Amino acid sequence: MSDEKLNTKEVENLLKSEDLINGFPAATQDISVNIRNRQECIDVANYGPMNPLIGNDEYWQARADVYKTSIEEAKSSRCANCAAFIQTTDMKEAIAQGLGGEEEAYAVVEVANLGYCEIFDFKCAGLRTCDAWVLGGPITDVNISANKFEESQEIALNVINNINLIKGE
Repeated sequence: MSDEKLNTKEVENLLKSEDLINGFPAATQDISVNIRNRQECIDVANYGPMNPLIGNDEYWQARADVYKTSIEEAKSSRCANCAAFIQTTDMKEAIAQGLGGEEEAYAVVEVANLGYCEIFDFKCAGLRTCDAWVLGGPITDVNISANKFEESQEIALNVINNINLIKGE
């Protein structure tokens, strides 16, 4: 290991990625952690749009420009089909428990198509997207396996490294 010290942001990122509350990712249990991590995704990777059920032409044009493609194709790349989007039964349970665990909480998870973003560590809505989108998801009970999960983590790390390169870090 080098003699360089980690800066505060790097330490926060390391802690954030490993924090658990009651055995669940902290962002699924603590709304302040979730909001902080989601804001990072908004700032770094343009998470959005705010309301995916309306036109948002400017947002989708910007996403299309990133990938040098059409708005129609950009709109097909959503969190719900991202390889870093976790929607296992356990993760949905964690999210519902963090919302209070009542029947309504489970309904919110289903209606909003919530999952967990492995890249930015927050509860994510399936209809949204970001610049870190990775083909091949979501991770569900059906497709999860040690190999698929490890592959998804490797892809996520590659995306994070690419984002850091873009940001000049």
